[in-house]
Amino acid sequence: MKQQPVSYKTFLLNYLIFILIISGIFLLLVYMVKLSQKSWNKRLEPVVLSVLEEVEPDTWIIEAASPIDNPLTTAAACYDVRNKKNGEYYKAVILRLQTFYGPVPGVFLMDKDKNVEYKGYALIQGRIKNHLNNFPLSRRINYWKKRIPEIIK
Repeated sequence: MKQQPVSYKTFLLNYLIFILIISGIFLLLVYMVKLSQKSWNKRLEPVVLSVLEEVEPDTWIIEAASPIDNPLTTAAACYDVRNKKNGEYYKAVILRLQTFYGPVPGVFLMDKDKNVEYKGYALIQGRIKNHLNNFPLSRRINYWKKRIPEIIK
């Protein structure tokens, strides 16, 4: 059997088309994430406020969304919050925590000295919430307490 000679022009053209298609799909995905980020922030804001109000009623005001070190993240959101009683500003972070019941959003509060305090789980009720709150603070929560100051701008 005779091998046909490889046409480098055809090979490079096919390779270029393939790379352009893959790049286009990647850019479309990045665009969709950036486009939906504002909507995520707006919808997560009341969730963060409800967790903070559960712990300390009538104390917090959410000022604005704050950037995170990784701009394409979909697992966390950060907000500037103000304490009504003393006027101090904090960063409230909501992020996904892995639990026995699957991923659950957890809320953390960071002060200006970068001390992080865990406030509670969001969007869960009843026995599951009681079980998670009675469970001693897990390694995942301690991990995020150390990691949050690094990811907040």
